[in-house]
Amino acid sequence: MNIGSSASKGLIGSIDVKRTSMEMQQTLSTPDGAAARALLIDAVEVNIHIDGEFANRVLQDSTEDKLNAAFATAEIDTTVDSLLQNIMDFTPGATAERLADFSLSFFRVFQQNHADLDSAAQISGFAELIKGAIEEGFASAQDLLAGLGTISPAVQVGIDKTFNLTMQGIDTFVGEQVSVLLV
Repeated sequence: MNIGSSASKGLIGSIDVKRTSMEMQQTLSTPDGAAARALLIDAVEVNIHIDGEFANRVLQDSTEDKLNAAFATAEIDTTVDSLLQNIMDFTPGATAERLADFSLSFFRVFQQNHADLDSAAQISGFAELIKGAIEEGFASAQDLLAGLGTISPAVQVGIDKTFNLTMQGIDTFVGEQVSVLLV
């Protein structure tokens, strides 16, 4: 029996049931001699296969339904869909932009704390400090992820891209600050 299908995914789940009848001989010993009798045994074999993506969608849909019902019961004017639309973008570009923006927001404080340095030294010192901190942060996160299990190649590509884009953002900032000095 097949359970559901979709145009793009094909078969979503299947159940195979096989019934096998087996005949067995049993020999019984009696005082006047051996007698044999035949036993008929039914064997049933069940194999179930469910597509993992389908199972996840069913679980997600069920969870969303329960959460939406809970929101309604609590008279909270929201739904799972509206919450998911407001979730932060975790693409490498968006993550790198947030990291660079956050890091670079401390430049003025660095300048104040290093007022004894000329502007060029402040810029290069800040860039060195921030880049070092970002490198340590990425290395620490990488170690943490590796401790949880093998990092897939696709995830590693995303991590590397995020790191490179973050460093490019800092380099762009440094270039802009240096060009202001040259004017």
